[in-house]
Amino acid sequence: MKKIAILVERDRAYGRGVCEGIAAAAPREGDWVLEFISVAMLERSSGLHGFSGVIARVPDARVAKRLAMSGLPVVDVFCAHEYPAFGFGSVDGDQTAIGRLAAEHFLSRRFTSFAYCGYEGLAYSDIRRDAFAGLARERGFGCTVFKTPRQALATFTATVTRREHVGLGTDAKELARWLRGLPEKTAVFCCQDTRAWQVVAVCREAGIPVPDRLAVLGVDNDPLVCSFTAPTLSSIDNAAHRVGETAVAVLSRMMRSEAARRDPPRIRVKPGGLYPRSSTETYALSPKWVSDTLVFISRNVANNLTASDVAAFTGHSYTTVENAFKRLLGSTVQREIVRSRIEEAKRLLSRTALPVETVARRSGFMTPQYFCRIFKSSVGMTAENYRRRSSES
Repeated sequence: MKKIAILVERDRAYGRGVCEGIAAAAPREGDWVLEFISVAMLERSSGLHGFSGVIARVPDARVAKRLAMSGLPVVDVFCAHEYPAFGFGSVDGDQTAIGRLAAEHFLSRRFTSFAYCGYEGLAYSDIRRDAFAGLARERGFGCTVFKTPRQALATFTATVTRREHVGLGTDAKELARWLRGLPEKTAVFCCQDTRAWQVVAVCREAGIPVPDRLAVLGVDNDPLVCSFTAPTLSSIDNAAHRVGETAVAVLSRMMRSEAARRDPPRIRVKPGGLYPRSSTETYALSPKWVSDTLVFISRNVANNLTASDVAAFTGHSYTTVENAFKRLLGSTVQREIVRSRIEEAKRLLSRTALPVETVARRSGFMTPQYFCRIFKSSVGMTAENYRRRSSES
């Protein structure tokens, strides 16, 4: 039997997801025994004696050096820093895809002011920042970046990465000043959910309404962090389970092949989608009632919603609402209802195994036949093909 060391935190959703992926894939190797280890074990010369390989969230150079000294094949599933000299394999989320997905979410909600809050110097944070700001620039908009104090990064590594503690960072005062200076209706993307939780908490203390003034988005889709944030936190699922499964395949390859040890694989896993919640439930539109109306539509897609229902919600005449939608969105009320229903259908197709007939009903379409015709016309493929492509990506 081959004993495999797992150095991954388990109190936060991402770490648990990676571990669950490892646990799901390891039995396919046939002769693996998984064992959790701690950083403290690495301090002992015999800490990794008897192990055949390591899958680790490598937090810093000190831990990386200890792992390298063992001579074992190592797969890094943190990738906060690069360690090319040590010959680690690496598996991580596709940070560029995550950053662009965040920008696309805010662009679809008509934002024109963008900001990023992360931890400068952490590879995944910097890549997400560059991708987010890059897509905003492609569309003609700038992006303000929070300059992380050096001490805040050290505190993050010690408290969040190692001790798995969620709380306000040492840079709360600097963060409050930065947030107060952002224009109204700014889209704030944070490098992960803990950072987004801090931003929302600082906004609450500073009297900055979320999402009405600042909309906030995180990464990890940690159900506890996202649900315990007020308002609840929108987040991107960075496919932790698939990262864990892929890490098993990479380590297995490195253990079998000297060529793989000399040229270790570096694999990036596509994100699992964006989960919108209250912290981004707004549109950067004026007058505000138009934004509120779009939120109303998205919340009621499963109902038999009509353009007249939408007008009644606003308190304005049907003509006033229709003209506002044409002027601000280049669309009509009915088209926006259909667009929201299609988005809900795409979400259900990619994240559930519900039959197409059920997806059609839960998305607000009267018949499966009408749904299939409208879906193909809007998306360019059938619902079945969309589900298949989503599962492959």
